Amino acid sequence: MIYEHKTDYSLLKKEFDKFVKNNSENFRTSRNAEKVVTAFDFATKALTNMYRFQGKPYILYNLEIAKIVVQEIGLGAKSAIAALLYDVSEKTEYSLEDINRHFGEKISVIVEGLTKIKKAEFYDNDSEATIFRQILFTVSEDIRVLFVKIAAKLNDLRNLENIIPQKKSKLVSEAINIYVPLSHRLGLYDIKSEMEDICLKYNNPMVYDQLKDKLKSSERERMQFINRTILPIKEILDKHNIDYKIESRSKSISSIWKKMQTKKVSLEEVYDLFALRIIFNEKNDEKFEALYIGSLISSIYPEKKDRTRNWLDSGKDTGYRALHLTVMSHDGKWVEIQIRSTNMHEAAEHGFASHWKYKGIKDKKTQFDEKVNEIIELFSENKVTAEDFLDKIKLNLLTTEIYVYTPKGKIVDLPIHSTALDFAFKIHTNIALKAISAKINSQLASLDTVLLNGDQVEIITAQNQTPQKKWIDFVTTHKAQITLKNIFKEERKLSIDKGKQITEYLLSIDDENLLHESVEKLYKGFKLKNKEEFFYQIGENKISNTEIIDKFEECCPARKTKFWKIKSPRTKIKADSTKLDKLLYDSYQIANCCNPSPGEKVIAINEGELNKVIIHKEDCPTVIVEQSKGKVAIPVKWTSYTALSVLREYYMVGRDKKGILNKITSVIAQDLSANIRTLTLETGNKIFKLRMTLFLKDTKSSLKLLEKIKKIEEITEITMK
Repeated sequence: MIYEHKTDYSLLKKEFDKFVKNNSENFRTSRNAEKVVTAFDFATKALTNMYRFQGKPYILYNLEIAKIVVQEIGLGAKSAIAALLYDVSEKTEYSLEDINRHFGEKISVIVEGLTKIKKAEFYDNDSEATIFRQILFTVSEDIRVLFVKIAAKLNDLRNLENIIPQKKSKLVSEAINIYVPLSHRLGLYDIKSEMEDICLKYNNPMVYDQLKDKLKSSERERMQFINRTILPIKEILDKHNIDYKIESRSKSISSIWKKMQTKKVSLEEVYDLFALRIIFNEKNDEKFEALYIGSLISSIYPEKKDRTRNWLDSGKDTGYRALHLTVMSHDGKWVEIQIRSTNMHEAAEHGFASHWKYKGIKDKKTQFDEKVNEIIELFSENKVTAEDFLDKIKLNLLTTEIYVYTPKGKIVDLPIHSTALDFAFKIHTNIALKAISAKINSQLASLDTVLLNGDQVEIITAQNQTPQKKWIDFVTTHKAQITLKNIFKEERKLSIDKGKQITEYLLSIDDENLLHESVEKLYKGFKLKNKEEFFYQIGENKISNTEIIDKFEECCPARKTKFWKIKSPRTKIKADSTKLDKLLYDSYQIANCCNPSPGEKVIAINEGELNKVIIHKEDCPTVIVEQSKGKVAIPVKWTSYTALSVLREYYMVGRDKKGILNKITSVIAQDLSANIRTLTLETGNKIFKLRMTLFLKDTKSSLKLLEKIKKIEEITEITMK
């Protein structure tokens, strides 16, 4: 339906009335239907003269979302009302308090959640992590927020050609990275496939059009093949008085393209371009009936055993239950057949939404709820980076799953790359903590063995077994990781503290900003996620001191600088040796009379009344004079050390006099925390301009040197950066 700005709202009202009439079953009661009508009238009034998508009224946009929520996702009145009120509190004078007052707290919670997610989508920095974080927090309040948001996103994609170009790419990117995997995780497979097809059409229109044309050109031949394959199935099911219907369903274009890319095959070589679906009306035991139908089909078509998928007992955690067979047709082609009861079909079509609709909020929490809560708990208790947060979501909530079996045949779903120990934690924490090994397909295996789809797994335990630290390195699931980290929390903290101390000692950096920068480069150099993990691995002796130094020189080659300091050999001096050591460490200075350079033989004179030590050349005449006055001479020597440095640039302007450069460099030479890297001097008109870059120990040293240079009387201007 195309609308101009001056819309005939009577047409829109007729369309809405038809929507209410056709979905009375979803609304359950006439009272609920009346509430939906009230919400439509309220939203229509609030959004009057507001338009989207080339003149489409805003309220029509909301009605389209409500249709998807009810007719395609299968939710009821509250979700429809929330969809109709979408953006009302953000775009109009009505507030969330107004919505709460008119429609109740549950509706206002859903509308508020939708607003928060939309605001999160507005920002570009770490947008994916920000959106996911907001979705998870709103889902923890009411999962219907996510269902309505997915419906809104699907509606946007269906109107993609009308959206301004700047927003198209962002919309498609969010759909692929956020809403497609969430739709899949919630069991909304049809919506997920449609989203993927639209995104493929936008990102790769040539591929999309070619596949679409090829499928269309082969449609007649394909339908003939389907009819030939169905005929023997119908005959045997009718013969055994099965109440059923058969549907054929083509794979989506995007899923066909993915299979072609993954398997490196052409369209003609993709054998499962479509699937047959047998939906039967259950009479007694639906599991028995599904297996019975499967056995009847296997009696006429040979079965490909390694492609059989039995999700009848516990099913997927989206609520999906079915029996999948792959059989060889009389034409010599493999065909996938899905066998479901009418109840199973409802769950398959609407995923978690069917759970919500029929069991409600107070029912036992689903595995999806549990995983959402686990990730929220992780985010609340730990300062995780956006990257870590996304990793946790994608690994534990959105990842491709494998299905393995217990010894009694129960199906257990796990993220791909899960180990036998992950399986143990999924069964029961106490079993996992006592685990010593596993049996996989009756063969003894270690706990770190990665599981494959269809494996049968048994965990072997021992009463004297205790959790092992090394387990953290190979478990994949969030539950296993967080349980083990909590057990070893105190020990881990001690290791982190130890690793931090070792790192700070090896780097010898006083400047906190520079230390932070260096540690960041190091942990990234070791390809670790954060500095805590870096310190932990050092504290656990998994990274040696030599490896740290080598990696440091690799990551910061230009910042490693040689510095000098004075060291006092152990001597028998009557004076307070402890005090002298402290003076040598903190308060010594280079003598102006002889100006000794690092590496030359030197001796120190203790100026006790000034509370400092002066360093002279060993043959300096001043030393003899000072000793004759009773001053204590202390044997000392130069020692060098290499440490990270800060690089600072000094720019000086002043009166050009003979020897000015030597005067400046002498001041710098006396500062043992400084090393000149570059020096550029310009002179003319009795003015000099000097630009120098220096390596210094830290920011504090650079400021001290700045003050010393300022005291040179010829300098009229000096800056540092």
